Amino acid sequence: MNDKKTTSTYPSKRIKTEVYQENDTLVTKFYYDAKNAYVKELTKEKDGIKDVKHFNVDGVLSKQEYFVDGKRHGVETRYLVSKATKTVKSTKTYFEGKLHGECFTYNALGGVIKQEVFVHGRREEKKED
Repeated sequence: MNDKKTTSTYPSKRIKTEVYQENDTLVTKFYYDAKNAYVKELTKEKDGIKDVKHFNVDGVLSKQEYFVDGKRHGVETRYLVSKATKTVKSTKTYFEGKLHGECFTYNALGGVIKQEVFVHGRREEKKED
């Protein structure tokens, strides 16, 4: 069941949003220059944690992130959108809105091409052994 839809148009008139509730999921559609082409966000909230999934124009999952008290918290995962197989492009770990923990960037085959560690938003330099 779809609840009331809200539609907004931005001053540039190039972006239009449509927001509505579908069962326990908040659906936000962003239209850019085309009537039938949109990107979509699905937001679910449970136990104070918002789970936000972003989908591209083709409906392929492009990013998943989590929020607590309006701040990113947990692992953000980005996917290669050209792949419908959920190939991971990168993972970043957040704590109270700041990068905190390991961050990885992967190639199309899943190999690590970049690894960084952050502590409270600051990148830690690699220590030489």
